[in-house]
Order: sequence, then structure tokens, then C-alpha cells
Amino acid sequence: MNGVFLHVRQGFERDAAEELIGKIENLSVTPTKKIHAEENTGYVLATLTSTPDAESRRNLNFKSLIFARQLLWVVSSLELPSSGDRVTPLLDQIISKAVPASNANAFSSLSLETPDTDQAKELSRFCRSLERPLENALNKARLLPKGKGAAHLPRVHILMLSSTQALIAISDVENSSAWPMGIPRLKFPSEAPSRSTLKLEEAFHVFLGREGMESALRPEMTAVDLGACPGGWTYQFVKRNIKTIAIDNGEISENLMNTGLVTHLKEDAFRFRPHQQIDWLVCDVVEQPSRISNLISSWLVSGQCRFAIFNLKLPMKRRYEEVYNCLKILEDTCTSRGLRLTLQAKQLYHDRKEVTVFAASRLIS
Repeated sequence: MNGVFLHVRQGFERDAAEELIGKIENLSVTPTKKIHAEENTGYVLATLTSTPDAESRRNLNFKSLIFARQLLWVVSSLELPSSGDRVTPLLDQIISKAVPASNANAFSSLSLETPDTDQAKELSRFCRSLERPLENALNKARLLPKGKGAAHLPRVHILMLSSTQALIAISDVENSSAWPMGIPRLKFPSEAPSRSTLKLEEAFHVFLGREGMESALRPEMTAVDLGACPGGWTYQFVKRNIKTIAIDNGEISENLMNTGLVTHLKEDAFRFRPHQQIDWLVCDVVEQPSRISNLISSWLVSGQCRFAIFNLKLPMKRRYEEVYNCLKILEDTCTSRGLRLTLQAKQLYHDRKEVTVFAASRLIS
């Protein structure tokens, strides 16, 4: 079996499948007519007619996939016995289907996973019971080298769809999420005023990465948070000592105000403009996606912000088309004003029926 497996949020399988069908045309292989995108399963599986090489896999860029939490390449499927030894058949399939013939030291890590659904979570204990024995077997076969020199190697994934149905897949380190199943392990800070703070923290990790966060989130910077109250997103700037203007008619967290880093203005988020350029614009306002896109575009083309992160609240139907149209608004507006736009969109783990977008613009030289 050769296929593409995407971890996705429950209920967004068809959106992810629609997007994947369009993107996969860039590959040198084509999917069969069979694409599994059953609602509420938490994954999409496209079966391919041949094995894609490394270059073909790179053409399907994980960062360009909006609805995918994780991108994996399936190399085998197998039925496991309902009891007894499961490690041996898994190891045999990994060696025969996933290990490059020229490289015994094949993988940087092992991950046993299930789709992110309540039903599949019942398999988590089963996966944990298998992980250590299988890891030991891979180590004995010298397939899991240790040390920094192994960090670039692909990862091997065992996807348990049931207690007996398994898929074996690999992920390319540079073209996938670093988190198993694409789910970040972020801890909610007790001093934050709302759990929405995790949305922006995850966005920083996904769009900027560790090195990017160090350079793009510095204490001397400034930020504007549209629709700020009670201050979950503002908190992410305050904890980095970044002065922030919070725009909202509601009440901001008293603890945030006491830091001396926050200016709270009870103004209309669609009318407010700063007196000088700020570094960061963030927005989690509940409004039509196209209206939010036009708002952010106006900030970018006027040079009033350098970077923007914002959420698009999605309609019930045609969600992929809606996101595509919103991104096109941003691209066309900036291009028409002589700006080159860096743009990335992702439905994050902490998002619900929304997509988070990162945008940055600069003059075309």
C-alpha cells in the first residue's frame, strides 16, 4: 500500500480531502479514486498508484496544507493478531517496506498513534503497551540510532485504526509537524485570563518556530490586539515584555493592566488605527472571514504593521473555498500595492471552527 495520511480535526475530513486532491496534482504520482474522508474519523487517507520518491514527497508541502495537522506517507497496511505477538509482524513490515535498502540506521524516532477522536482514544493504552517492546526491537535491529546525527532521519509511525488494523508510515522531518499527531503539548498558564491564549502560543510555534520566535518577538517591539478581552492573546505579548494596545469594548484582565505594558482602548476594532507603525497585529474578532481579510489587508498595505496573526471564523459549508478566497483577497491586495506577501494558514489544534493565518509583507524590490 502507498498512500498519504493526514491527521485532521474531527468534522473537517472532507475539507482536508478537497484540499489534498488539489495539492497532490503537483506529485509525479496520482491518487486512486479511493480517498477515505469519512466524517468524524479524524483522518484522511489517499491511496496512491505508486511509491513517491523523496522529491515527489517534497512537492506536497506540509506547510501549505491548511487542514492537515500532520502529513505521513503510508508504506504498508496489515492486520495484527487479536492476541499474542504483535511486535514481530510490525517489525517485519517496517524492515521490508519502510527501511531504505542502503541505510540500516533508518529512523530518528518511533511514534504509535491513533486518530484524534474519542473512540480512537480508547486505543491509547494499547499503543502504549506496544511502544516500548517495538522500540526495543527496532533498537536491537539497529534501526533507531541515537545522537544529534540522527535528527535528520525520517520518523516511523504506526497508525492504529483499530486494535488489529495498522498502517505503517514515515514522515520527513523537514516536511511534517514535529509533534506526534500534530498535537502540541502546551500547558495552560494559570495567570492567563482565558484558554484562547493557547491559540496564539501554538500559532507562534507553528508559523515562527523556535528561532523565529526569538527574533520576531522581542521586548522592544509593539503590538495591537483587536478584540482583545479578556486578554488571552494580549497575555502572550505581555509575558514577552512587549507593549500592547488592547482594542475591545469589554473588560481586560486587571492583572494584565497592572503590568504597565497594556493600553486598553474601548474602540471599534474595524476603525482603530495606531499613530505609528507597530510590529504585531493580532485579531480574534468574530466576524465574516472576508471582512477580517479586508481589515488585515488594509493594515498591511498601509504599512501600519509588520506581522499579523488572525483567525478566520469558518461557515458551515464550503470552508476550504472560503479560506482560499480570503487568502486571495490578501494576496491580490498586497500585490496590487507592490508588496510581496508571506502567507501561511493552518487549522491549529487549539482552533475549533476556524483557521489561523500568519501574514507579513515587504516591498517588492
